[in-house]
Amino acid sequence: MKKNMTKVMAMGMVMTILAGTTAFANETMLISEKPEAVTETTEAAEASMYLTQSGKVTSIETSETEGVSVVEISNEAGGLRFAVASSTIIVDRATGAYMTAAELTEGMAVSVVYDMNSPMGMSLPPYLGNVAAVVANADAGNVAVGKFDKDLTDWTNKLQLNIGDETSIQNMQGSRIRLTAEDVKGQDALVFYAETTKSIPAQTVPSFVLILGEQAAPAVSVPLRETAEANGFSVKWQGKTNPILLEKDGVSMEVMLGDATFKVNGVEEEAAFAAELMEGVMYVSSEIFE
Repeated sequence: MKKNMTKVMAMGMVMTILAGTTAFANETMLISEKPEAVTETTEAAEASMYLTQSGKVTSIETSETEGVSVVEISNEAGGLRFAVASSTIIVDRATGAYMTAAELTEGMAVSVVYDMNSPMGMSLPPYLGNVAAVVANADAGNVAVGKFDKDLTDWTNKLQLNIGDETSIQNMQGSRIRLTAEDVKGQDALVFYAETTKSIPAQTVPSFVLILGEQAAPAVSVPLRETAEANGFSVKWQGKTNPILLEKDGVSMEVMLGDATFKVNGVEEEAAFAAELMEGVMYVSSEIFE
């Protein structure tokens, strides 16, 4: 009996937290509620590790910590205060462009994405601290947050992604390498989308996918020119004794044959292994493009 009461109380706490997720009109959808029948094993393996709250910005204050702003939103759950640092990812739902905290304004509709294990203060409204991401102008279109399986279906079986050629896939680390649908599988993600099918799960071609959390992949050897050009870089060969120059959208990289170090906009970084020439093809560590 005591064990059952504990489970009931725990579920009550979860539902209280999720009640803070508010949709704007019928356009914004946030995947964060749990299905009625989920075993503890399935929940641990498949559930999203992220929660969301939506609301209207009521104030933006400069924190005593340099480069950090404290934003407060209002919603039917009582609102929320959270910190936005210079490194916090803020994406505009209307345009898909990245924004800064300085571009957030009072009255703007936002959706806040945060780790479910984040400590939350007991103040009114509660203070959350740093968040994973903020969606600005969240009422401009559909937004979903969830964990997507090998079929790109979220764990509540409500939405399935059909990644298209025009889908922009990003991660929290600002990877320079092109990400694909394979990178989304098994990951928590923030998704922007428009129309869906009426099937179960509803299917959609998302315009934007942000993979949440840390993605650490082992470095592998990749062909330099082929990988660079696939990721939009121009490649300039300057001879064996001079660095190879890669350029794209203001990013300049220098790679030296036989050297594990490389430069990004003049800043030296260390790769897992040195660039090498094999059968006329230059191979480098894949982390150069991450």
